[in-house]
Amino acid sequence: MSVNRLYVQQNRVMPLAKATAQTAARTTNQALAGDPVVIGQIPGVALSNADANGKVVVQIDGIFSLLVQGVDAGGNSVVAGGDRVYFNPADTPPLSKKVAGIFFGYAFGDAGAQLVALGNTTTAIPVMVQA
Repeated sequence: MSVNRLYVQQNRVMPLAKATAQTAARTTNQALAGDPVVIGQIPGVALSNADANGKVVVQIDGIFSLLVQGVDAGGNSVVAGGDRVYFNPADTPPLSKKVAGIFFGYAFGDAGAQLVALGNTTTAIPVMVQA
């Protein structure tokens, strides 16, 4: 069960859908509870681990504490509240400011300039899923 949900909006859930999770640094791209995922172009967060067929229950609205990379196409970049966040399955973690990915939602927290300056570009921040 996903424990990183901070706030539910309309409580929209997609039951047992085939979802893509991060593919880098994993032997499978099946979602684990709490992972940011996409179903085609629809972003969401896995509420449970994927079953043997790779299907998972996905929350497609709400605010979740998720790992976000402080990078964009040009390199290290501060993630500030209100910034657009994108899903790139080949990256670890898959959320960042790289617009080449699938639009996922908006940052509600920030990854702070001090973290980026120190080379620590990944931190858990509140992200609003925008399906």
